[in-house]
Amino acid sequence: MADSGARVVVTGATGWLGSVTCDGLKEAGVSAQAYASRARDGFLAFDEMGPAPVGDGPLILLHFAFLTRDKLASLGQEAYVAANVEISSRMLDWIAKERPDAIFLASSGAAAAGRGIDDDPYGALKRLDELAFAQAARDVGARLRIARIYNVAGPNITTPELYAIGDLIGSALRGEPLRIRAGGDVIRSYVGVDDLVAVVLAELLAPDRPQYLMFDTAGQTVEIAELADAVRSALGREELAVERDRDPQASPSVYLGDAKIITELLHYHDLPTTSLAEQIRQTAESLK
Repeated sequence: MADSGARVVVTGATGWLGSVTCDGLKEAGVSAQAYASRARDGFLAFDEMGPAPVGDGPLILLHFAFLTRDKLASLGQEAYVAANVEISSRMLDWIAKERPDAIFLASSGAAAAGRGIDDDPYGALKRLDELAFAQAARDVGARLRIARIYNVAGPNITTPELYAIGDLIGSALRGEPLRIRAGGDVIRSYVGVDDLVAVVLAELLAPDRPQYLMFDTAGQTVEIAELADAVRSALGREELAVERDRDPQASPSVYLGDAKIITELLHYHDLPTTSLAEQIRQTAESLK
């Protein structure tokens, strides 16, 4: 990307994936026009999003801006939907005007559930974004990659208490028992956030790749008790107890993506994968 002279625009630049992306680009010597919810050091205000950077290199849009599910309770459904629709509308207009060469859209595994907007505004809006950005990319001839993100771990985690892995790591760092609240099985599959960003950037610039591709994130699959053990082991806190009240009648919680495409992409681009233990250690470093 540095060699290509790419002009890079990042939205949602202070969120988890956006900040990891900006850090990686900076490390590679690639400058980015980065937008956050408000202007601050190094970031422009999303509400004042302007034209693309001037230059001859390909224009790359990495779109992470979105109000996450946890904002729904504080805003209420009507305001939450309106705010996310405004974000999407602004970006679709920007794409039509600036005509990027390649686009990445961060979607969610929640989009795959097919639930209506009244039942799951977050998932329904993500699915609408998938459809709208696919059409926008076709209209301007842009290459598009969409990742349905299920479970990731690694540096720059935000709101760790909202994620099982962040909650368990936080407990371990405080020297507290690792408390599992779910009585039934909880099955998750973790990908290093750096690995996801790397494969996205590789796909956006590699020659002779398809114009459109959507893939799920998927990596090492664990039940949450196995995850708790992995946290204790990776952080050297095997003495901490894992507390759980099992309920044989409880329904399992399974939130897994299909690993086929992301595995093929990692192999195609000869990219290494981060082990679950290292993902845990990297996440923990962000919480210290």
